[in-house]
Amino acid sequence: MKRWTLRGRLTLAYVLLTVVTGAILLGLTMVMADPLAPAGMASAPPIPDSSPDAVVEPAELPSPPPVEEELNDDPIDNPVALSYSSLIKNGFIALGVVALVSAFLGWFTARRALRPVRSITAAARRAAEQDLSTRIELPGPNDEIKELADAFDHMLGRLERSFTGQRRFIANAAHELKTPVAAQRAVTEVTLSRPQVGPETVALGRKLLTSLDRQERVLAGLLTLAQNAETVRRDEIIDLARFTEDILHERVAHSGRGIELTTELDTAKVRGDAALVEQLVRNLVDNAYIHNSAHGWISVRTKDDRTSCSLEIANGGAHIDSADGAALFEPFQRLCFTRADPPPGNGLGLSVVRAIAEAHGGSVTALPRTEGGLAVEVRLPPAEYATKFWGPHPARIDAPVSRKTTTVLSGQ
Repeated sequence: MKRWTLRGRLTLAYVLLTVVTGAILLGLTMVMADPLAPAGMASAPPIPDSSPDAVVEPAELPSPPPVEEELNDDPIDNPVALSYSSLIKNGFIALGVVALVSAFLGWFTARRALRPVRSITAAARRAAEQDLSTRIELPGPNDEIKELADAFDHMLGRLERSFTGQRRFIANAAHELKTPVAAQRAVTEVTLSRPQVGPETVALGRKLLTSLDRQERVLAGLLTLAQNAETVRRDEIIDLARFTEDILHERVAHSGRGIELTTELDTAKVRGDAALVEQLVRNLVDNAYIHNSAHGWISVRTKDDRTSCSLEIANGGAHIDSADGAALFEPFQRLCFTRADPPPGNGLGLSVVRAIAEAHGGSVTALPRTEGGLAVEVRLPPAEYATKFWGPHPARIDAPVSRKTTTVLSGQ
C-alpha cells in the first residue's frame, strides 16, 4: 500500500481537526437548542377582566379544552420542531462545506509550511552531486526548521573544508613528487645515452626507468582523483567508438600476448574533456589486458541508446568473488595477484575511471563473471542531453561512424 506524502497527511490532519471541532460545536448547539415545550400543548384562555371584589361563579369559568389522547408531533403544525429540524440539517451541510474549505486551505498551508523542507532537500541533492559549496541560508524566525537548516549548512561547510583540504594535499604531494621522479628519469636517461656504459648498467637503468614509469602513472592517477568535478572542461564532443578503436589498435600493436579481441563499436558521442575521456578508455583497456589469461579474450562494445552512451569491456581471467566487485574501485585495490608475482599495475586504474565518469555526470559498474574475469560498463550522458545542462559547446571533435564489428588476434 502506497503511503501518503507528508503534505497529504498534514492536510488530512487539518480536515479531521476541523471536522471534529465542528461536530462538537454542532452537538452543543443541538443540545442547547432542544425545544423545552412539547408539541401539541395548548395554553389556557385568558380570564375576562373583573374587579377585585367580583365573585366568579363556578358555572361561569370557561371549560378547559379537551385533552387530546396523543401529542401532536407533526413538524408542520409545530414551528419549534420545524426550526430545530432545520437547524440540524443546515448544521450538517455547513459542517461539510467547512470540511471542504479546510481541505483546500490545508493543502496550500501544508505546501507553504513544507517549503523550508524542500529547500533542505534540494541542498542535500546538490551536495550529493559533489557540489558542497551550496548553502540553504534559510531566513525567518529561529524555529525548529531553521535550526535544522543551520545545522545542515554547518555540516556542508565542514565537509567542503575537509574535501578541499584532502584534494589540495593529494595534488600538492603529487606535484612535489613529480619533480624528483622527473630528475631521476633525466639522470637515468643521460647515463644510458653514454657510449661507454656497460651491459649491467644498461639493464639496471632499464629497470629503473620501468619503476619510474610506474611512479609517474601513480602520480598522474592521484592528480586525476584530486581534481574537482566542477573544474572539468566539458566543451568537446567526443566519440567513444573512435577513441576506443584508436586505443585498441595501439594496445594490440604493443601487446605480446595472444588475446582474442572482439569489438562492436557504434557511434556514441558524449561531451566532456577529451584528455580525461581518453584516459578513462585507456585505463579500461589496460585493465582488461593486464588482468587476463595468457590466451584469453576481450570483448569491447560502444552504443548509444539515446538516454546514455555506454562503453562495455569484458575480459577473461582469474575468478573474482562477486562480493569484491565494489572494492575494485577503491584506490590501490588489486585482488587477482600474488605478492611474489604482482601484475604491472598500480591499483588506481578503476578508481580513476570512476572519478572521470562521475566528473562527467556518468557512472561505472563492475560485474565479476562466473566463468572468471570482469565486465565493466561506463555510462555517460549523450552530447545532446549534456548540452541542456552545461550550455553550448565551443569546440567539437567529429568522428565518422565506426565499424560495426571487428575481430583482431593480438600477439600472433
